[in-house]
Amino acid sequence: MGRARSGKLRWLLVVIGWLVVLAVAFVLGYSLAGYDAERSLARIQALQIERDMLTEQLASQRDARTKLERSHQMDVAAQRAAQKQILQLEQELVRLQQQVTRLRALLGAGEQGVVEVDALVLTSLEDGWYRYRLTLSQLVPDFGQSEGEVVLFLVASSGNGRSVLRVSELANAAAGRHPMSFEHFQVFEGRFRLGTGVEPVDLIVEIVPKDDTLMASREVVGWKMALAAQSAPPPLPKTVPGVPAGAANR
Repeated sequence: MGRARSGKLRWLLVVIGWLVVLAVAFVLGYSLAGYDAERSLARIQALQIERDMLTEQLASQRDARTKLERSHQMDVAAQRAAQKQILQLEQELVRLQQQVTRLRALLGAGEQGVVEVDALVLTSLEDGWYRYRLTLSQLVPDFGQSEGEVVLFLVASSGNGRSVLRVSELANAAAGRHPMSFEHFQVFEGRFRLGTGVEPVDLIVEIVPKDDTLMASREVVGWKMALAAQSAPPPLPKTVPGVPAGAANR
């Protein structure tokens, strides 16, 4: 009986020992799990804070980029406005210079007639082709018939410097050279094509009179000015009292 009781006691102690071990393991496991959970929560909070900071930085960078884009657009618009104003001033300067030349020609012309360039408009076409529309008029009232020839030249810039080319040599013989015969004004049209590597600078309109009753003259028109003229409204034809506008170029 004593042995049986001692054996039961021993098993009871063993069971109690294992239960204690399991309880201690459970408590340790729970404690470790709580510690890991706290570390995970702290890590999550740190990541959230870092995400919020990155979001703010991204929004700030986007705002800065938008401001730079607006500033760049404003700079481009200001440059275009300045370039347009410079072109207008250049056109006005050329116009004034041409007026001075015409007045001097009139003073020295005596009984001779003087032809002026009313308008020269260039229109850009495809494949390097350009169309021009040239209007000439007589400065001296009641001069009569202005006869002769009008010849166009192109001032071009290349690697070898500037050169003067006949427009008639850039295309067919019908372009750049026209017979001239009018009383009040006459319109000339033609087409030409620029060669590769040719950078146009100016156009020269040369008046070659038929006889001494008309003064020979030459006017220079800037290439950019002639191109810009295509966007401007066409000038109204000159009207002569008692002469219809359509008959003035005869």
